[in-house]
Amino acid sequence: MCMETSGVRLGILGLNASILSSHDCINLEILHTAGSVWLEGDVVSAISLAEAAATARCRRGSAHCTALASLQLALLLTNLRCIDEAKRAVRQANAAVDDPAIDAVTALVRAKIALCEGDIDEAVELCDAGMVVANDPRLASWASIGNTVRAITAMRRGELAAMIHHANQLKDDVLFGRDVLFGRRDTFPWDSPAWLVVQILEAEKGWEVAVPLARGLFESESSARGLLLSEPAAASFLVRILLRAGDRETAQRGRRCAAALSADNPDIRAITAAALHLDALVEEDVSLLQQAATASRDAWTRASMNEDIGDLLSANYGEFRQACTHYDTAMHSYADAGSPRDSSRVRSKLRRHDTSKAAARFWPSSRIPMLTDTEYAVAELVAGGLTNAEVAGKMFLSRHTVAFHLRKIFQKVGAKSRIELAVMWKQLVGQDITTSM
Repeated sequence: MCMETSGVRLGILGLNASILSSHDCINLEILHTAGSVWLEGDVVSAISLAEAAATARCRRGSAHCTALASLQLALLLTNLRCIDEAKRAVRQANAAVDDPAIDAVTALVRAKIALCEGDIDEAVELCDAGMVVANDPRLASWASIGNTVRAITAMRRGELAAMIHHANQLKDDVLFGRDVLFGRRDTFPWDSPAWLVVQILEAEKGWEVAVPLARGLFESESSARGLLLSEPAAASFLVRILLRAGDRETAQRGRRCAAALSADNPDIRAITAAALHLDALVEEDVSLLQQAATASRDAWTRASMNEDIGDLLSANYGEFRQACTHYDTAMHSYADAGSPRDSSRVRSKLRRHDTSKAAARFWPSSRIPMLTDTEYAVAELVAGGLTNAEVAGKMFLSRHTVAFHLRKIFQKVGAKSRIELAVMWKQLVGQDITTSM
């Protein structure tokens, strides 16, 4: 490999190396330029440079640098939802070198692609295979990709404890410094997890707690641009909670940045759709939301846009029947994308319009035969330390309903208290896994 074992950071390849500088490795040199151009908002030029890095031959004759550059290209393309092109870059990396360490990195990149395609199970499986890189000091920085994917999958599934665990793994990266928070320039300039930290904070503690950090991400043009480039669809989440908090000024700032980025990159659909989405949210314009949904390549994002359409139709126009049509589309689309947490939230909106009988439950199947799916979800959250009120908020149920389910759970598993349930929980789940193997 084009590296030795001590010292200097060969950052943008995700390597730790000893004596190499950007002049020693052509792949590194080109990728550094691509990263700088990317963070300035010139997406097309960044793609061209990253493609050049992925085909260049390292001056030391190593195919490993070419393979890692190809995987960085795949990450960049995945952010833009250019999935076919990203898969092609992964195949290029596989063809460049045969090495178990590179195979592990490849698995992490493929996990992110699977997540964007809505295949949550495959994403988790690939992450589990790829996270061996965390034990390799040369490639450990790539583990952040796996932690990002696992945190997202846990959040979408409503697995609170797992979500918090993987979020904690990311916090050192995100809170290390401002440059890291708004784009890891030395390692993954196109893959900052800052937006994810805000979403996890909202899922864990409520939207009010997440507002200050959301505001910080739109604090400057460069930070807002870094967010939009890292995960275009995340900007709508931030604008939504800012508007909910009454901070239209900051929401407008994010909107203007998205519009400028879209104008500079009119052929990048992920960015133009994100800008259109922000316009629609700020202006409360249903027709713009419909255009954004048509333009989006991302199934989960389209579900989010349909939910927003339902919210606007219900709140502003009193068009409850049409709103329910969009809610139903969003609910099933979230479920298809492996996101029962989001499906359950939309189901609660359908219930308000007396359509709950048509709204299926979308929590994961129970892993304990004696418990129903809903009981299992309640028990898992309670065992994780949540109060009845917090469980009710997570599952979009009433506190009375949660208390009813909890009494049934105690009867079925033989627990006498919440503490006893928490102590028993790992054993109960573990016994079921052992039995099913």
